[in-house]
Amino acid sequence: MQDLTSSTKRRVRIWLWVTVAMVFCMVFIGGITRLTDSGLSMVEWKPLLGAIPPMNEAQWLEVFEKYKQFPEYQIVNHRMNLEEFKFIFFWEYFHRLFGRLIGLVFFLPYAFFLVRKKLNKTWNRRLLMGLVLGGSQGLLGWFMVKSGLVERPDVSHFRLAAHFCLALFIMGYLYWLILELKPKSSLDISEQSAGALKKMLRWFSVFLGIQIVYGAFVAGLDAGVGFNTFPKMGKYWIPKVLSSSDHLIGMLINSNVGVQFVHRLGGWTLFAFAIAFIIFAFKKLNAGKVRRDIIAIAVLILFQFALGVTTLLTKVAISFASAHQMVACVLTLVTIKAIYDVTHVNKQVEIELKTANKTTA
Repeated sequence: MQDLTSSTKRRVRIWLWVTVAMVFCMVFIGGITRLTDSGLSMVEWKPLLGAIPPMNEAQWLEVFEKYKQFPEYQIVNHRMNLEEFKFIFFWEYFHRLFGRLIGLVFFLPYAFFLVRKKLNKTWNRRLLMGLVLGGSQGLLGWFMVKSGLVERPDVSHFRLAAHFCLALFIMGYLYWLILELKPKSSLDISEQSAGALKKMLRWFSVFLGIQIVYGAFVAGLDAGVGFNTFPKMGKYWIPKVLSSSDHLIGMLINSNVGVQFVHRLGGWTLFAFAIAFIIFAFKKLNAGKVRRDIIAIAVLILFQFALGVTTLLTKVAISFASAHQMVACVLTLVTIKAIYDVTHVNKQVEIELKTANKTTA
């Protein structure tokens, strides 16, 4: 199968980097939207006409009246005036508008490359998958919002977690494609070290994924506002309500106390991984790309741990909470980079072994 030309690879890389950066910004905007409780201000989903905001006072009053018909206004914001409503409306509107912009930035270059026949079948499928994932994220976002327009004026923390995780998956998927397009280079790491590191990264990825999901649970349930002490939760390592509960599993996924407790455990687990990565990097790895990847992961974990504690102690100050979310995104991308590099090492070893066997034969 014919590979992409070097010129096309360079253009596609630039395009994908722009898209990744925009998705990163989208996650930031989404975090602010959540932290300012703005996500339920737009009670309708209009994929095309929704890009046009209210243009005059009469339209603003009409939109505000629609908002008043739903639980968030009736239960939480019944004293809100029009100017206060405009503030929360702005963040949700900006969030949706930026999502549409990402769609255009991805679709138009894709259509250009397709029409000009610059893509082979493999890359056409890969990029089409990116387009499908982006569209699915828009649908999932509205599915999430709908959960807060019923009896309870809060979105489902399960749907919020799915929405956030899909955003990270899209970002990671596009970043992997960028890595695939880069020129390959040999890595200075032994086969044994590569195998051991691959296992460590596999387990780390599992725990990182769980921690990210529980971070979204914490955000969805506002579980960070409570037990704002560290390292204990109040006076106890394990809150009494958990140790004496007959419904422990349910509490660990649905209650503020249980969700925060699991997220704390996850933080300590990743902290232990950071120490293990540092030891492994200096004992088993020579200076080079893979070693830099692993040290970067360890440093980001320690920084993220400190941000998490600070967010908790400040009762979820928006600046620290937002930074905590964004560092999770960076940590995810750096982990993907490390996995890619180690996978590339294993492929190189396989190629070298096959070559050596042929030569011997």
